[in-house]
Amino acid sequence: MLRVLVLLLLLANAALAAWQWGWLGAPPPAPAQAASEPQRLAQQIEPERLRLLNPPGQAGHATEPTPPLQQEAPPPVPTTQPTDTPTPPGAVAREARRCWQLPPLPLEQAQALRRSAETQADLRGRHTETPGTLPVRWLVYIGPLAEADLAARRAALRLQGLDHRTVEVPGTGSGLALGTFSTEDAARRALAEVQQRGVRDARVVRERPPVNVLTLRWPDLTDAELARLRTALGTQARSLAACPATGG
Repeated sequence: MLRVLVLLLLLANAALAAWQWGWLGAPPPAPAQAASEPQRLAQQIEPERLRLLNPPGQAGHATEPTPPLQQEAPPPVPTTQPTDTPTPPGAVAREARRCWQLPPLPLEQAQALRRSAETQADLRGRHTETPGTLPVRWLVYIGPLAEADLAARRAALRLQGLDHRTVEVPGTGSGLALGTFSTEDAARRALAEVQQRGVRDARVVRERPPVNVLTLRWPDLTDAELARLRTALGTQARSLAACPATGG
């Protein structure tokens, strides 16, 4: 009888082991551990946000990370290429121009030069005229002197330390001027001074009477027009000068 019980016990153990290893079918599910641990359920925080990385049926396969979303690049803004502004018909670069003038000249001389500029330089109507009057001019004068006497007298004046220059006085002749003055009184005072220094043959003369003059001005000449004007003026072109700047 004892042998039978031992045999039955061995058979029961063998059957239980076969059932647990699945040889006799799927074993029953294990009891849920959570059911026996209610305190762990109370400690969970937002369990619904839990996501399985390897859901059932995909065990052993690594889950590939979801690539980040790429923002669409904004459409390219069309760029406008700079274009050359067309030059309007008939427009040409303005050539540099300058103002030129002659010094005040006696009327007849100025008018002759104006006619030359109009006819020879093709500058008709391009000039302006400013009339004026040169005041009378007085000299402390030694003369008239012959050519041979001029050299000797100049040497004597240099020894006396007196400034002088050679002049040609209309109606009087060549001589030496010891000073130029705008009034007769100023000239006579200067004469008294040189007489005190030993000059006895000096005298006061009028170098010129009041003279009516013209100042010719060409206000807007190009370089080519200036060259033509110089040619037309001849030797007087040496006195041609740029107009003085006017205050703004």
